[in-house]
Amino acid sequence: MSHPVADIFRQATDLNLRDVRREGNTVRIEEGVEMIVAGDIHGRREALSRLIDYAAVHNYPHRRVVLQEITHGPIDPKTGRDRSIELLMRAARLKISQPEQVLFVLSNHDLSQVTGNEICKSGRPVCKAFTDGVNHVFGPDASEILLELKSFLLSMPLALRTPGRVLICHSLPSPNRLEVAGVDILDRCLHSKDLVRGGAAYEWVWGRDQDDDEMDKLAAVLGVEFFVLGHKKMDVGWEPLGKRGATLASDKADGCVAQFGSEVTLTAENLAAHIKPLVALPPAR
Repeated sequence: MSHPVADIFRQATDLNLRDVRREGNTVRIEEGVEMIVAGDIHGRREALSRLIDYAAVHNYPHRRVVLQEITHGPIDPKTGRDRSIELLMRAARLKISQPEQVLFVLSNHDLSQVTGNEICKSGRPVCKAFTDGVNHVFGPDASEILLELKSFLLSMPLALRTPGRVLICHSLPSPNRLEVAGVDILDRCLHSKDLVRGGAAYEWVWGRDQDDDEMDKLAAVLGVEFFVLGHKKMDVGWEPLGKRGATLASDKADGCVAQFGSEVTLTAENLAAHIKPLVALPPAR
């Protein structure tokens, strides 16, 4: 009999993959819904709780909540361990409860946790810290849970596309890497070769320093107008990214989310009106 936590991730994986809106690695969001898009969460328990309480998807069926980069948080001062597995479990349970409303996009930290391509933050190997945290909590059952957890992470799509021609993803290929990455990965399933350096998924989630020319080119190829991303290390909760994009961060005191109708086309001019600080989000009534 499988461990209950492993089964949670197994069910969430199945829901990600069987989403009727999904085409390859893209989920096409329906018309007439409200998007609430988080930036990187990185184990920030208060940020995730505040977002979930505000979104109240059980009470507002028209809302779609997008989560990214939940794992690899700060070390818990009481245990000395990474406890972000608890946040990932909460997100997976919410997916099971409200499968159409809770969505994810694959991130570079997710990919690294799957492949073992270690990431160091402040001199600390975060993939190892995460695995150690799971082993500490679940002991002999940890291997089964980690296996299902990896499948769950890999089941996350690379992108969400709205009717308003907004593309939501963790990042975009770096300048001069678009030819290496390609765009066909958005329309097909992942292969093992996509996950390593130089592979399509790797280039999409690890890309940095995008410029207007590169984003114009990608927008034309994909038929979109605006990009909502995470990934960038910032000192603030959001930043415009040229004329076609925005970067969100939800893992800091002034973290932010973007909230907009699925048929709204975001622009550099109207962007600020759709950004909400997490600390200002009222809990659902």
